[in-house]
Amino acid sequence: MIDVISKESSGEHYRSGLTRRQTLKWLGVLSATMTVPVISGCESIAISSAKITGKWPDLNLEPITGEGYGKDPNLITPPTSPWPLTLTDDQRNILALVCDILIPREGDVPSASEVNVPDVIDEWVSAPYPSNQADRKEIIPALVWFDEEAQRRFGKGFVAATPEQRLNIIDDIAYEEAESNLRYIYIAKVFDGLRTLITIAFFASPEGTKDLGYIGNIPIAGDYPGPSDEALDHLNGVLSDLGLADHAYS
Repeated sequence: MIDVISKESSGEHYRSGLTRRQTLKWLGVLSATMTVPVISGCESIAISSAKITGKWPDLNLEPITGEGYGKDPNLITPPTSPWPLTLTDDQRNILALVCDILIPREGDVPSASEVNVPDVIDEWVSAPYPSNQADRKEIIPALVWFDEEAQRRFGKGFVAATPEQRLNIIDDIAYEEAESNLRYIYIAKVFDGLRTLITIAFFASPEGTKDLGYIGNIPIAGDYPGPSDEALDHLNGVLSDLGLADHAYS
């Protein structure tokens, strides 16, 4: 069972803290990392029975018709708004709560919503590229499913539900056993992909990168000192194991 409660206030609403230029640059990082849809394999599930049993929302999503960046994108000074963002305020509020259940604040490390992960997810599902649109067809119905499931269980939407009630829903779909339950098999598969996207987005943020302990992109004053003795010993040991001792560094 997930034992972290995201936000104390069930009435909190997500507000963006980034400009479109910032989110577009962040989207560029994610796009360079993932060249295929994050949510894959759902089509291999017995779709009709899984969707009906799991009460999957039947949405008529408008197609995205933006032109994108073109073949020679300028990522240094990207267009202000190459395509419209498409998540509604309600969907962004639900997404922010899900983000913070998955990656809550821990001490000085901010939560996923505090570093504006929902903004980049909105960019992801709004971008007019085939892989993004494949994910859009699953992520937006999933956000609606969260709200409708909360209504079915508790008589109120996901945002209005208590933190414990939200966790009750997430606990039922977040683990491997959910994929053997026809009621949850479809949402569990989609949630797994959404969780991957949220996690990658968080650790691509400056705060997430810092939490990983990454210390690159820092200039070194003076001459490059070279690798440490410990690093050299490790490298030479690996070369020796591979039969390449003649190429050991001295």
